[in-house]
Amino acid sequence: MVTQTAMFRLCSRLVRRGLKGMYLLALCFSNGEASVDICGQPTVDSHVSMAYFNHDRSSVDRGNGTTDQENFHFDLQFELNDKLSVGAAHQYTILNVDAIEPQTNGHLHTIYLPLHRQIRSDRGSFRLSIAPALSASSNVVKDPGEYNGDALQLLAAVVWSRQSSERLSFRYGICSDHRFGRYAVYPSIGIDWQLHPDWTIDLGFPSSRLTYQVSNNLDSVLGIAPDGNEWHVMDSELQRQSRFVYESLLLEWVVNWKTQEHLVVTFGVGRQFHNRYEMTLIDNSRVHVRGDPVTRVGLALAWFF
Repeated sequence: MVTQTAMFRLCSRLVRRGLKGMYLLALCFSNGEASVDICGQPTVDSHVSMAYFNHDRSSVDRGNGTTDQENFHFDLQFELNDKLSVGAAHQYTILNVDAIEPQTNGHLHTIYLPLHRQIRSDRGSFRLSIAPALSASSNVVKDPGEYNGDALQLLAAVVWSRQSSERLSFRYGICSDHRFGRYAVYPSIGIDWQLHPDWTIDLGFPSSRLTYQVSNNLDSVLGIAPDGNEWHVMDSELQRQSRFVYESLLLEWVVNWKTQEHLVVTFGVGRQFHNRYEMTLIDNSRVHVRGDPVTRVGLALAWFF
């Protein structure tokens, strides 16, 4: 997801053609969403959405263990006016690890409250986004007395865009989040090029994608982006604490179908590469584990209002 005037213009065109909000929803979904993506452009309309992702079982540590992962996402956003939007979101990961005993129970939550301030002009736009977040295992989340600086996070982005021509725009900015696993501050740069009324390519960092509008009610997105997160975790007795870090690279293809005026259904299939886990085991040893590439499928429903 990126901030660019060309994207906003394209979204406006899709609204007129009966695809209200679908294009930017496609960008959100194709970006993986295992990490909190405050860096990306928010959707242009108020909405509520739910998504489910299921990963194949994957071997880790050269076959000495396996992982099995599911993700549940909930997102609510209100557009207060053309410059300000607020929301709430919850990303829930269930990670089962066999033959390795991590300190965490494998139920990992990220709850965050994004606020986006946007200023647009004929030549470009500026966006400031912030999101206080709680990212922790379930036994920490349910006990506020265990919240600390490791569980509480502040995600942020400052992004500018410039319209170069009718079909070309540039973005540049600074973001901070956990999409690379550990917390990082990194540049956000990209070029958005509308090759054809039905084809758009966004080439940039940290994510890139190719979008094709199949029909008035159907479009397709192929995207690649880093996909990671970090959680504060504790053992079942709440005696030991540590950080659980996950990082990967996600290549994903999604199809968005507008079934009626307010409802968009999204189906996706992706492949995750370079899976890495940094965790503390039940015996208090710190390990770095690599996982084999894994396929995941996802389904999302979004209601725009």
